[in-house]
Order: sequence, then structure tokens, then C-alpha cells
Amino acid sequence: MLEITNLRHGAVVGRHSGRESAAGLELIVEGVAGAPGPVLVNGVKATSDGRRFSSVVELKEQFNDIRVETKNGYGAFSQAIKLVWDKNSFKRYNFFIDDHSFFFTEIAKSRPKSLFDHFYLKFLREMNRRYGMKVTLNCFYRNDHHSFQLSDFPDAYRQEWRDNADWLRLAFHAYSEFPDRPYQNVAPEKTLADFDLLREEIIRIAGEECWIPPVVLHWFMARPDAFDGLVKRGVRMLNGEFLDNAVSPPVCDLGYCRSLDDAVYLERKRMLYDFNHHLLFTKIDAICNLLRPCEIPAKLESALKRDVISLMSHEQYSYPGYSNYQPDHHERIETALRLVTEHGYKPVFFAEGFSGNKSWEE
Repeated sequence: MLEITNLRHGAVVGRHSGRESAAGLELIVEGVAGAPGPVLVNGVKATSDGRRFSSVVELKEQFNDIRVETKNGYGAFSQAIKLVWDKNSFKRYNFFIDDHSFFFTEIAKSRPKSLFDHFYLKFLREMNRRYGMKVTLNCFYRNDHHSFQLSDFPDAYRQEWRDNADWLRLAFHAYSEFPDRPYQNVAPEKTLADFDLLREEIIRIAGEECWIPPVVLHWFMARPDAFDGLVKRGVRMLNGEFLDNAVSPPVCDLGYCRSLDDAVYLERKRMLYDFNHHLLFTKIDAICNLLRPCEIPAKLESALKRDVISLMSHEQYSYPGYSNYQPDHHERIETALRLVTEHGYKPVFFAEGFSGNKSWEE
């Protein structure tokens, strides 16, 4: 037996994991060997203490191979993993809002002079002006509550969308709100066809500048056989819940068919890279519509000790006519935005760079 114990395949490491410099990231690899014998870590003899070993390695690339090997009386053993270096990481947050069809429907019907004459977009613009917030609005093609589809929305506001694309983006979410979990048990062709349909309509009404690949799909769910097609369309990461702690023992759910082992890891570490599909999976930190304003600080307490925070909410809770309307929905959103801003987090789009960090593109 030979096993690395402090790191796993697909782990994301950065400035908090070791000593970072312009030359690279130095960190310690630790593990255990099943029998006494010299252990090599990337070809260098490790320090051993009985069965336990450790060695300092230096990462120089975004994706780095780590190989440990040993030979003893029982034979030759080895383990190989890959780590992702989040170079020059910084405190940052991504904010997206799901399930958009209501404001599209109302603007298409009333045709205001400006997009921001509508109360919902007006609120979001105020959050941008107050906190520098960037937000991705994940969109449905069809409104299941009213007779409307995105093809009914005019292109008359295209320049206004473009003028605000530095902080306001539109992305694919699903064809429509219902049925639940629409991409869990369908062929990948359906998922990708819906993606292409939404992208075409968003570009028509808002221009290429406002389109952004999604970092979440409806119900945090898609089959792995759709991943490669999504990656070809620009998807770099997927946010989810992954572990359902409401049942005992916890089970894996709402997490793109990841294994329970992956879900448990994501619950602790929040980020895991899938080298099979070249996708980063990230755990959601706070869903604003599920938290009262007074509950948000406690919910984000542990998140504020990390560099990367993921925030989200849902459009429909802002509307008095919605059955589950939350009069304080905007207060919930603002509370989360104010908290991360006060703690020094910068707004980013996770779809750009590596979870919003463009260091490897510079």
C-alpha cells in the first residue's frame, strides 16, 4: 500500500496551501506506505518516519502531476494524482440568480423606455452601484407561469444590455422551470439543444457582450454524458449542492451525478477538478432565498475564511404575485453582498478565468 493522505486527485491548491512565490507554489505532500522502504515523490527521496512520509514539492503549472513510488519486500507501488494551482488567488465572490423569465415577460409586455425602469433590474443596478456587484442572470426560454417565451422579447434594448455587460450577464439555465430536474434523465442532445436555443436568443436580444456560459444548470443537475458538449460551448465549472445533510446518513444529490465520495469532499473543500471532463465543481455557499437576513452571517462564517465564495438566489421570490413571494428577498440579497464586500471580497464572474481568477491567462 502507498497512499497520499493530505491531498487528492483534482484538489485545488493556492496561497493558503503552502508558500507561493513568482517561481511557483511550494507545498508538502504527506502519505503512508504499507511497509518500510524509501519513498520517492516526483523522483526525490521523501523524509520518512516509520510508515509515514513527507516531501516538499514545487508546483509551476496550472495542472501539476504528483507521483509517489516505493519498492520494498512486497513489490513496487505507486500513486499518481494531479493538482490544480489557483495562482495568485485573491478574495473573490461570484453571484448568480436563477430561473429568469418574469422580468422578461413584464418588460416585453410594458415596453419601458429603459430596462432599469423595471423594479427588479433597477434593484440589481443599485446593488452594482452600491457594492460593485457583478451578477449572472440564468434564464429560461419559456415562462411556465404565463404565455411567454424568450423569442417574444424585443431586441430594442440591445445597446443597453451591452452598456452594462461589465457587471450584468445573461446565461442558459434550462428550457423552462418545469419539470423538475429536466436534465437528469435525458439524452445529452436535449440538454445541448436547449443550451444552443437560449444562447441564440440571448445574443439576439442582448448581444455577444452580454452572453456568458453558465456556471450552474437548473436543479444543479446534468448527466456526465453532456459534460463534454457543455465544455465545448465554454462551460468551465458547475456549482451545486452535492451533499444532502437533511437525511441520515447524508446522500449525494443535486450535484451533476457526482459520487458520494466527491460530494463529501466538496462539502469540506468546496472545489474539485474533474480531469476526465476538464470541469471544476464548486459547492454553493449561500442560497439567499433560503436564508433570513439574520441567518446569513452565520451561514457565511466559514466561507469568509476562504478565498472563493459562491452566492445565489432565485428571481421569482422578488414578485408579489408569486405564491412564495418573500417581501424581504432584496434585503436578503443585499445582506449577503454587503457582508462579502465588507470582508474585502471582489466581485467576479466564475465563467471567466479559473473561478474568476485570470492569472493563468495573463
